[in-house]
Amino acid sequence: MTPRALMCLLALLSIGLAALATTDRPALAQAALPEGVELPVQVRLAVRVLNITRFHEVLGEVGASVEFTQRWFDPAIRFDRVERGSERIDLVGPEAEERLRTMWSPDLVIESMIGVPRTKTVSLSLFHDGRVVLLRRFDADFRVQVAMGAFPFDRQALTLSFVPPRHPAAEVVLTTTEFDRQYSSLAPVISAVNWIPVRLGFRQDTFYGWNARPYSRLTVAAEVWRNWQRYVLRVFVPYFAIMSLSLFLLWAPERVISNTQRAPMVFSSLLALAALSFTFESSFPGSISMNSPIATMISMGYFYLVLVLLLDLLLNQHGSAIARRYPALLIEARRNLRYTVPLIYFGICLLVLLASGDGGATP
Repeated sequence: MTPRALMCLLALLSIGLAALATTDRPALAQAALPEGVELPVQVRLAVRVLNITRFHEVLGEVGASVEFTQRWFDPAIRFDRVERGSERIDLVGPEAEERLRTMWSPDLVIESMIGVPRTKTVSLSLFHDGRVVLLRRFDADFRVQVAMGAFPFDRQALTLSFVPPRHPAAEVVLTTTEFDRQYSSLAPVISAVNWIPVRLGFRQDTFYGWNARPYSRLTVAAEVWRNWQRYVLRVFVPYFAIMSLSLFLLWAPERVISNTQRAPMVFSSLLALAALSFTFESSFPGSISMNSPIATMISMGYFYLVLVLLLDLLLNQHGSAIARRYPALLIEARRNLRYTVPLIYFGICLLVLLASGDGGATP
């Protein structure tokens, strides 16, 4: 190879390396950890759930507006506040995104997010002493674990798990201090129908990533309670209206309904109870298929109606040998059973409802 050709080859190689270095400079800046900072880098996190717009129990999806603030220390962004005339630099929108491409950031992701956010905004503050405050706000959909075992007295939780996917726990650790917890909040009123916001909780743990290295994770849980009072007319009134037939059978005199009418009435009530259970399952999926108090009450209702029918048939055997030998026995038995049987059943229903009142929150 001639010296002239060698010089041309070296020139082309240097131009290619320069172009590659220019192209990858933002990526390298983001991947390299801040210099002069003790590892792991402490990234403080504060989260504000601004609104929960919808809660779809069937799909296990929640639409919410979330704002989270990241704080860390980077000596590389220090500047002279006297020379600049201010203690910090505030950037918003595209300017903040452009600056983030040229500096290191934890680049947190939310594991439970579905797709991309519908809307998002970003704000960045750089302080003269190296402090960095990055605020992101967006509206998106999230996956949630829904437990209907205590419906309609259930509590659900919108969990947001923040992780730094590019840095293991030896390099970056997510933390939350008392100040961050005070800054974090859950909206006192949300747009999701029939749900009441309660509190915001934090949980810090580690998990093993794709390269078998431990990664830091900070989980924020926004707990909401179902407003069970709105389900009284839709759930409990139809149910107890059907079960009130038992009172009619036990209390109605024989001249009002004949013996041939009692069995068809009970079977009609059983069919109405079955139809009601299918209606509940279609309107509130998971309320009947799981071990919820409504499912328990409906299951007991089948047994209770059949028991009332058998007791009614037994107490109407006036021509039997026992009735002839003890004429007052059936009268006294009916007089006592018309009180005790309904009270026992409705007492059990009340215990089932009270026992489910403190459960149902997802972790």
